Amino acid sequence: MRRLLALAASLVPPAAAAAQNNTLAPDETDAGWVLLFNGTNLDGFTTSGDLSAWAVEDGEIRTVDKGHGWWLRTTKMYRDFELMVDFKIPPGGNSGVGLRGSSNGDPAFTGMEVQILDSSDGGTARHDCGAVYNAIPPSSQAVHMPGEWNTYRIRLVGDTLDVWLNGVHIQDAQKLDDRGIFRQDNQPLPLNERLTTGYIAFQDHGEGGLRLRNIKILDLSPDPDPGDFVSVFNGDTLEGWTHRGGGSYAFEDGTLVGLDGPGHLFSDAEYADIEFRAFVKISDHGNSGLYFRTVPRPEDPDTWPLGYEAQVDNHDPKNFTGCVYDRAWPDRDGPITRDEAWFDYRVRAKGDHIQTWVNGVPFVDTTLTDFDKGHLAIQTHNPGNRVEVRDMQWRKP
Repeated sequence: MRRLLALAASLVPPAAAAAQNNTLAPDETDAGWVLLFNGTNLDGFTTSGDLSAWAVEDGEIRTVDKGHGWWLRTTKMYRDFELMVDFKIPPGGNSGVGLRGSSNGDPAFTGMEVQILDSSDGGTARHDCGAVYNAIPPSSQAVHMPGEWNTYRIRLVGDTLDVWLNGVHIQDAQKLDDRGIFRQDNQPLPLNERLTTGYIAFQDHGEGGLRLRNIKILDLSPDPDPGDFVSVFNGDTLEGWTHRGGGSYAFEDGTLVGLDGPGHLFSDAEYADIEFRAFVKISDHGNSGLYFRTVPRPEDPDTWPLGYEAQVDNHDPKNFTGCVYDRAWPDRDGPITRDEAWFDYRVRAKGDHIQTWVNGVPFVDTTLTDFDKGHLAIQTHNPGNRVEVRDMQWRKP
């Protein structure tokens, strides 16, 4: 049967076969699917490696300078989605599909990686094809022989992952729990402590020969990325920001780390209407906040500022993560976040309408009239405190 199917495919004229790739069927378009890859160029993608190490040839994305491309990632973020991609690798080939990764660090570990590997020997370990790399092995092996096309269908909603490889359901409603390591067994890195939102990416592992096509996505996120957020930082520098008060702020491998305190890092720019988001992690019993429309107090610019604070505290029974400190609270009893685990914070202030979301869940939706313009600021609250911030971005709503 396999030979018959291959023969039938070979009878399709090359131009007709190419036309079928990198397109959407009418029912897919109606359902909301979009192409991540247009078949012509790398619009919508970027990399922290060398973008010229990736190329589009014959309607496929290919690695053309092996080992220099790092991860080719989308410019938009995704939380909940269904993803389709065809891939082909040579003998011994190795790659991966990064999910919910950050722009800095290794997406396989800031988010997670669904492994692409020449596992034609039938392997089902946590590093084999179809595994959530170094976390969850596939239930069976369905990868084709090297040099043949394969198809991934990946569905990720909340903390539940499903993966089909060539139509075989190899990850069935897997929970993103405390499974997962970094490089070694003595380096735990639980899936439930990693980012809950991030970029989709494809890995240049160094072997070369990776080919990708028919990359399309159905965005199921409750708060989809509109696509026009830009970074609030100029690379890994604090240029354009001013530190007031105690504590310290510095970038560590692309992540802003605030220590001790109390102190605040203010943007030099001021904003009225603003929407911003950031990935945030706080230390055990830590305390922080993302201020907006805020200004230093005239009588003492090194103390607590004036303005709105999107609170970061997973233990305060009143002002917990997602609240606007002492001004607005959601209709829920407590936070959905926890210490030492990353979460996605989004805040929108347009006129007097103030909203917050945590991991895509709406929290505050209220009217506040106290402040109409000011800076952004990141707080580190007290001695022993540690707050980490990744991919902080803003846009005008």
